[in-house]
Amino acid sequence: MTEDQANQRILDLRHQIEYHNYRYYILDDPEVTDAEFDALFRELKALETRFPELITPESPTQRVSVGGVVSEFPKVVHEVPMLSLSNVFSPEGLGEWNERALKYLDKRFDFEYTVEPKIDGLSVSLLYENGVLVRGATRGDGITGDDITPNLKTIKSIPWNLKYRDGSDDPIPTRLEVRGEVYMPISSFEKLNKELAEKGEKLFANPRNSAAGSLRQKDASITAKRPLNVFIYTLAQMDGGPDLKTQWEALKFFERLGFRVAPDIKLCQDLQTVSNAVQNWIDRRDKLDFEIDGSVIKINDFATEDRLGFVGRDPRWATAYKFPAREAVTRLLGITWTVRRTGTINPLAVLEPVSIGGTTVKSATLFNIDMIERLGLRINDPLLVKRAGDVIPNVVKVMDERRTGEETPIELPATCPSCGAPTTRRPDEDGTNDPKLYCTNDPYHCPFQMKDWIFFFSAVRGVDGMGERIAHRFYDEGFLKDYGDLYYLDREKLLALDRFGEKSTDKLLKQIEDSKQKPLDNLLMALGIPHVGVKSAEMLANHFHSLANLEAADVEAIASIKGMGRVAAQSIVEFFQNENNQAVLKKVKEAGVRTEDPIEEDGGPKPLAGKTFVLTGNLVNYGRKQAEELLKRRGATIGSSVSKNTDYVIAGAEAGSKLTKAQQLGINILDEDAFTRLLQD
Repeated sequence: MTEDQANQRILDLRHQIEYHNYRYYILDDPEVTDAEFDALFRELKALETRFPELITPESPTQRVSVGGVVSEFPKVVHEVPMLSLSNVFSPEGLGEWNERALKYLDKRFDFEYTVEPKIDGLSVSLLYENGVLVRGATRGDGITGDDITPNLKTIKSIPWNLKYRDGSDDPIPTRLEVRGEVYMPISSFEKLNKELAEKGEKLFANPRNSAAGSLRQKDASITAKRPLNVFIYTLAQMDGGPDLKTQWEALKFFERLGFRVAPDIKLCQDLQTVSNAVQNWIDRRDKLDFEIDGSVIKINDFATEDRLGFVGRDPRWATAYKFPAREAVTRLLGITWTVRRTGTINPLAVLEPVSIGGTTVKSATLFNIDMIERLGLRINDPLLVKRAGDVIPNVVKVMDERRTGEETPIELPATCPSCGAPTTRRPDEDGTNDPKLYCTNDPYHCPFQMKDWIFFFSAVRGVDGMGERIAHRFYDEGFLKDYGDLYYLDREKLLALDRFGEKSTDKLLKQIEDSKQKPLDNLLMALGIPHVGVKSAEMLANHFHSLANLEAADVEAIASIKGMGRVAAQSIVEFFQNENNQAVLKKVKEAGVRTEDPIEEDGGPKPLAGKTFVLTGNLVNYGRKQAEELLKRRGATIGSSVSKNTDYVIAGAEAGSKLTKAQQLGINILDEDAFTRLLQD
């Protein structure tokens, strides 16, 4: 590449990066994925390294950070710049970063390191004077940010006044500036997008954008309605207070003052331990309720940090270990349709193969036809696709700006792809169309429905060897025509099949035999009766004690159970009146499957008999099942949803919509302390 060619490419890259920075930081509506942006930045940095004479002060590589300031907010000049971090992508890259730090110091040191999760949110600065929050600001371009103090004050985890949580009377710093990351929990983000979709409003692409968009509301009352949270991770400046010498001491100090600090931060003595801690975050990434896109590694000692200083826009004493990308842009090639046991016909996106996090992705879930309509999907559309863990990837949004005009509409199937029966969209309870497409046939006349029912029954009964593919294969082979046939599988016929050895066959048959002794509520759940979930199955089993008693019950008898409801009662009666269901249940009973529970004589007191409890949120001292069992022993009924029939709602930390509904209905609400007192009475 000649210098002229390099100069042209560098100008083009700078233009693209500045444009995407504007889309990301100002509009909160990026057109490229993080991985695509990082690739542009790395290419620019590589060219400027090769042609240093082409570096200019306005290049994105020479700035402290990137982005801009929203004009509607007052500007704040950061007294201490909010710097960005260099990136590494492998243990080898981590070792190279460490060696550069050692080389700069010109001697060998045994560093200590902290390993923290890199929260994917919006960076903010909080300034306190004499323990009072006086200013909160965004990062902006690293030098100048936006004053969003009123909005930040709506976040309940940000203290307005500092005090030591351990009761210490040590002096509070006269001036303290900390930095952190505001984020929206994944569960809250999903709920918010659902609400936006119901209103016909534009959806957020990811939790990061939802947090940024919420913080930049000109009306702080709107921000207050958004479920934002924060983790504090950096000490920018401090006058007064303790003499903190390390990052680890600073994190502990933050906790003493009541700031939220990310969980499971590790203090490591060597790079191998650092790598292990990073891998731990990678392994846990899909189980967290907040998005992370890497780990931040910092040299622990502040004095060493001061000596190392900065190179360009990055501190030498810290780096970000970026995780494999979980998003990519690809193209929608077509739609395949699957039919589930309930008759729903669900779309699956067929994609142009794309690599995400080292895995080739060829398909993505669309959940239901409502998603096709809401996103305005068309065949050949450019799509942003996200993959998390082993879960099938999902479509995040259509990249409208990349459309070519060659996209074509998606036609919904008029007939079931399994049995050929007509399809329909049933009216929902509010009179509008259900966002699902249904086959009008029943499972006994629609092969795909019955295959899925067999798989569902097996999974609930704990027959792990009956995976989805095997359930479908056994149906196609004629071994299973319904879930009742599960208990009549012939060992010799199974051994005659390809890939079925004695060990796997015997293991499957043992799981089936063991499932016969599972309690009644498990059987009721496995039947897949509409409107009967885990809690309802428990209530039915506790009330009727046997399948025969339940089959004989009428709508009034079932609806009289507190918490059941008339819709569920009608559904249960109709299920047992169905002749096909009766025939299958006859086979289940004749196979020796347990269909009743013994009535336990318990002479202990039942002070909560007749009371229905619903639990929501996270309890500190009780697991969910433990709390439910303690209530049941005292005669209580456990409900799955809040209604006028609910007597008490036990609300732990991060309680959600159930708590809100309880407040609206005027239902008694108990926090964890009140719950404990109730158990002790």
